Amino acid sequence: KKVCMIATCGRRSGLVASLSRVVCFGEVPAELRTIHDVCIQVDAEINLATVPGKTADELYHLLTKAYADRGFAEQILQHHQGGLIGYKCRHWIAQPGGTQVIKAGRAYAWNPTIAGKTIGTKSEDTIYLNKDGAVEVLSASPDWPMVDVKTADGRTMPRPDILVR
Repeated sequence: KKVCMIATCGRRSGLVASLSRVVCFGEVPAELRTIHDVCIQVDAEINLATVPGKTADELYHLLTKAYADRGFAEQILQHHQGGLIGYKCRHWIAQPGGTQVIKAGRAYAWNPTIAGKTIGTKSEDTIYLNKDGAVEVLSASPDWPMVDVKTADGRTMPRPDILVR
């Protein structure tokens, strides 16, 4: 298939950042194109919904709906979806009933993942909520191809596309 997924965590001055990217050597398989487009849509939804005051439970249910609305309801159960990141790869992950509260001044890494029939994909960056609660992407890859993804509420967020070599 000549496809590579890079999923990594890096530490600098004690703080951890995570990111995932997909590279395809040659033509992108149709299944990969389809599931990656869905994955980055789910990723944009969760990143932009990460606002102060939301709970891990609320965000888990938002993810559940985002997958289901796009025809991939079962994917919420295939992999953890991410959560608070800092001095560990995850201090907590979003789960049903999770009482952890999103706060400004903290970093989060969400990682929607879709396992297709023959191939899988993931979309992940580390975001920081500034004091005003606005999202800043800490793990941006300036030379990586990006797609402007429109969320259900009409907002747009650039998300990493598949790099084709």
